[in-house]
Amino acid sequence: MAGGPRGRSYLLARAREIDSRLVLALDMHPGGPAGSERGSALEWARGLLSSLTDYVVAVKIGLPTLMFLGVEGVSRLVRSCPDYFYIADMKIADIGYIARLLGRIACDAGFDAVIAHAIVGREDGLCELVDEMHGRGGCVFSVVAMSHRGAEEVLNRNFEDLLRVSVESGVDGFILPATMPRYIAMARERVGRSAIILSPGVVKQGAAVGSAVRAGADFEIIGRGIYASGDPVSSAKRYASVLRWSA
Repeated sequence: MAGGPRGRSYLLARAREIDSRLVLALDMHPGGPAGSERGSALEWARGLLSSLTDYVVAVKIGLPTLMFLGVEGVSRLVRSCPDYFYIADMKIADIGYIARLLGRIACDAGFDAVIAHAIVGREDGLCELVDEMHGRGGCVFSVVAMSHRGAEEVLNRNFEDLLRVSVESGVDGFILPATMPRYIAMARERVGRSAIILSPGVVKQGAAVGSAVRAGADFEIIGRGIYASGDPVSSAKRYASVLRWSA
């Protein structure tokens, strides 16, 4: 990790190496499976990640974990388990100046990619973040649709514009809901294989394992279905057997 963020080539190479399309969403919080004390929670997370390297390609770390462990704690976690491709799920939705600052913080913490909302638009928005991350060797994945039902009220209705803004901004890929596979299929039809599609909403939100990949996604994101399952290793192994890269 000392050399800075690793781009999409590392993500794809790792997927081929372990023959998996599985991404772990790690959303820790006080009172969760890791407990409420930061030090012990950090050790729990280290143990979890150390046990999943044969099955999980990338780790998506969300704002709950960032706020619980702090940026320094998350950075220690990331650097202690360096094999994964790390995605900062900050859902950045701000002006270009702030977006650049957040991108720098993520890169300095050891992340390889960030997630941002395409709703901010291209000029002085998403383009600034893409420029910052690409300049550092990292990636940007844009939220084009979300997996909860309320997303259909406003956000998902603008799918076409959000996809266009994302493509014009030069993002590396899209976040698209496994619970609404029509968006995955539509995006894949429009952009071909030029972008990476990652899909949340698998297991706990109702989408079946493998359904997003069948619709055109490259990776499926599973969180509680692994880390809160009681047997994370067995769960990850079972999901990875369905989500084989070579299949």
